[in-house]
Amino acid sequence: MTEAGKAVQKQFHRAQIGRAQRFIRVHMNRPLTLGQIAREAGASPFHFARIFLAYTGETPFDFLRRVRLISAVGMLQEDAEGSITEIALSVGYETPSAFNKVFKKKMGLSPGEFRELEKEKQYDLVWSLSQPSETEEIHMKINLSAKHDVVSRPALHYVFLQKTGPYSEIAPATWGEFFRLQGGALRPEEIRGVLGLSTVDKDKNGEEAMIYQAGFAVAARPAAVPKGLQYREIKAGKYARFLLTGPYSQMSAGFGQVFRNLSENSVALRGDYCVENYLNDPRNTPEEQLLTEILVPVL
Repeated sequence: MTEAGKAVQKQFHRAQIGRAQRFIRVHMNRPLTLGQIAREAGASPFHFARIFLAYTGETPFDFLRRVRLISAVGMLQEDAEGSITEIALSVGYETPSAFNKVFKKKMGLSPGEFRELEKEKQYDLVWSLSQPSETEEIHMKINLSAKHDVVSRPALHYVFLQKTGPYSEIAPATWGEFFRLQGGALRPEEIRGVLGLSTVDKDKNGEEAMIYQAGFAVAARPAAVPKGLQYREIKAGKYARFLLTGPYSQMSAGFGQVFRNLSENSVALRGDYCVENYLNDPRNTPEEQLLTEILVPVL
């Protein structure tokens, strides 16, 4: 695709994201699913969260949480005696405890403690909140193949652990728990690959819609799945393949770059899980030499 064509495609996706952001702002006080947000943007829900992240540095759910908090902080500043419970409910939280948890995680203090701050410190926090939290990450220098090739992958047997939440936060813990639960139950000769899979459930609300699976591709369906793990078959399909060289901490930034590349080249995406295919062993490979295939399902 020409540079002019890429610029047009980039502008198209930014327009979709702008529509999504406006929809989120207007409807922030009610539960929102990715399907609803993507539909308002005129986009397919399967990979819209990844494309949104690639261009803005945050997922639609990160943006929703930030917009809710910005609105809540304004209310806390305007009315020093206003009920925190009423503020929490008015910006879309079902309970004050859920609001307090998110507020403290993002701001580093409770809503009540925020009210006690000097005005100057309050405004510093408000300014910080107005900035997407991951903008630096998506611009970090990473060693990722500039172009992709399209590969056809066969169906695979997969034993895995599934968790929900922001990928960059839950992936490391999911892998740690998977290895603990697997505990050597699957013999080395049975294992055909180490795969991380991710997608979004378009019908679920908030970060619970973000699904991550950590597991092994195996030679055949196991007679007994280790307790706490699940089994399924990964269907055969075509994927755009990129190669990431370097530490796993760059995976989220890598996916951001991958989706910008695919969107700017008008690659038609298929509704299925993205795949991280780990090609070497981190136990005996220097971080800078780790190799991971990033595989995005395409038509």
